Amino acid sequence: MGTLATTLTMALLFALPLLFWLMVWVAFVHGPVPHRFWRGERWYGFASFVALLAFLPGFIGPMLFAPGSNQGPLLGLLITGPLGVLLGVVWGLARAASRAKSTQ
Repeated sequence: MGTLATTLTMALLFALPLLFWLMVWVAFVHGPVPHRFWRGERWYGFASFVALLAFLPGFIGPMLFAPGSNQGPLLGLLITGPLGVLLGVVWGLARAASRAKSTQ
């Protein structure tokens, strides 16, 4: 049982940074900020962009303002990041629906 838990923990520790960088890539390629790699705004790119904007202050802020706190980055991981994803999905779908309605 101990080796299964260790294996799952290691897989999670490997997957979380990959998920973060995947969201960064999706936010830049399909998000609202045009640049040379931009392929147009999609709802999932907008959701990734808003999630990153919510996650980073929640992750880095407690480390800057309360350096002695041992659970500071959990604010970004457990609260502001997931709330940013939910807000970004709702907001991105609303933007996509309004754009689709305005082009018809």
